[in-house]
Amino acid sequence: MPPLSDFLKDYEVIPPQAVASAKVLVDMWERLGRPTTPFTPSGAKLMDIIIAIWEDGYPAQVRKWIADRKEYQNSELSLTEQVHRRSGRSLASFPMPVYKMMKTIFKGFNSTERENCMKMVRKWPQFRMANRV
Repeated sequence: MPPLSDFLKDYEVIPPQAVASAKVLVDMWERLGRPTTPFTPSGAKLMDIIIAIWEDGYPAQVRKWIADRKEYQNSELSLTEQVHRRSGRSLASFPMPVYKMMKTIFKGFNSTERENCMKMVRKWPQFRMANRV
C-alpha cells in the first residue's frame, strides 16, 4: 500500500480563511434561527454576511465581477431589439461562491426562479445584470 503522503497530494489544503468564514456563517445561521430564504429579516442579515464573506475572501473576483457586469450592461440591447432578435437576457447573476453559499444555507430556495430573481436584484442590486428589471 502506498504511503499516506501519496494520497494527500490529490487534495488541496483548505485555506484557514475559508474555514473561519464557514464557521462564522454556520454560527450566524444558527443564531438567526436557521432561515430558509433571504427574504426574511434574519435571512437578509445572513445574505449580507454571505456577500461580505465573498467580498473579503475574493477581492480580485469582486473587481472582475464588477467590470464584467458593467461591460454586459453597456453592450445590452434595448428591449425592442431583444424582442426582434429573439435573444434572451440575464436579469441577475451570482458569483459562484455566493451561489454555492446560498444553495447550502437556504435549502430549498431557488434563486433562479423569476420571482425570486426579481426580489434578489431589488434587495441586492449588485447582482442585477440587465439595465432594466
